[in-house]
Amino acid sequence: MAVITISRQFGAGGWTLAERLSKKLDYGCINEDMIKEAASKLKVSSGQIHSFEKDGASKLMRFIDKLINAKFIDRHISERYGYVNEKSYVDVINKIIMELYEKGNMIIIGRGGQFILKDKPDTRHILLVQELEFRIRFMMKNYNLSRSDAEKGIKQRDYIRSRFLGFFTDKGYMDDPNFYDLVINMDRISMEKAEKLIIELISE
Repeated sequence: MAVITISRQFGAGGWTLAERLSKKLDYGCINEDMIKEAASKLKVSSGQIHSFEKDGASKLMRFIDKLINAKFIDRHISERYGYVNEKSYVDVINKIIMELYEKGNMIIIGRGGQFILKDKPDTRHILLVQELEFRIRFMMKNYNLSRSDAEKGIKQRDYIRSRFLGFFTDKGYMDDPNFYDLVINMDRISMEKAEKLIIELISE
């Protein structure tokens, strides 16, 4: 009943690897579904969760301030609607990941799973890294992007990842190898070999 968390630098092939492992192991694979679950628990839209993960509470509140009018306030003071801030967000993500852990046989992509489950038995934490140039090429090849768009996308997602993981740990430690059971440099290891390494790891 193992749970695998995959943390990755954007463009290192984390989602591709997770999908391969999911099929091979017959595990559930959780990424965007967690957005929907968090939104449901907090009674907000998936868009609000995306905005919060991208920009944090302060920018979200500035955006909300611009929208405030009587109708908006009436709608949001209703019990049918919720509000997301750092505490409520972290609390609900912790709860969702712990629920997934209890189910077992899951692959959790990102969302700080490696930190939330760091002391739990039957978990394996994987980090995928890759040099920037290889990440750019991966994005260009697999998502049909121009070099410029690939570079911009990677830069933006690296910033978002750093900000997001800052909710769960000091940013300086987010890629510390001591948090992981296996760190794979995707410059040097093929997708097929990475898949085999992880399967061997959880089979021990």
